[in-house]
Amino acid sequence: MTMDDQQEFLFADGHAPQLGMPWTDDPLVADITKVWGLPIGKNVRIHLKDSESMAVLEGRLELPSAPDLPFDARQSLSLRIRGYIFSSRSIISWATVE
Repeated sequence: MTMDDQQEFLFADGHAPQLGMPWTDDPLVADITKVWGLPIGKNVRIHLKDSESMAVLEGRLELPSAPDLPFDARQSLSLRIRGYIFSSRSIISWATVE
């Protein structure tokens, strides 16, 4: 990505502001982790369905946004690894990595 491709810039003094969902020590993230059975905030290797443009992703599993309440594991959960956003329904298998 070049600066010409980027449409927004964030300028802030001091520490970088936290964007997206809070980290794993937040009770909300812990509840989401429990309901969907996914290791949010952990380093993982995820194999995705053929319909995705990436077959395997490796990195920190993040939540770009919170799911609707009440939590329902039958609903799709939006996830992100290294900027690639995908659905929990696209996951074939996953494993945590060191």
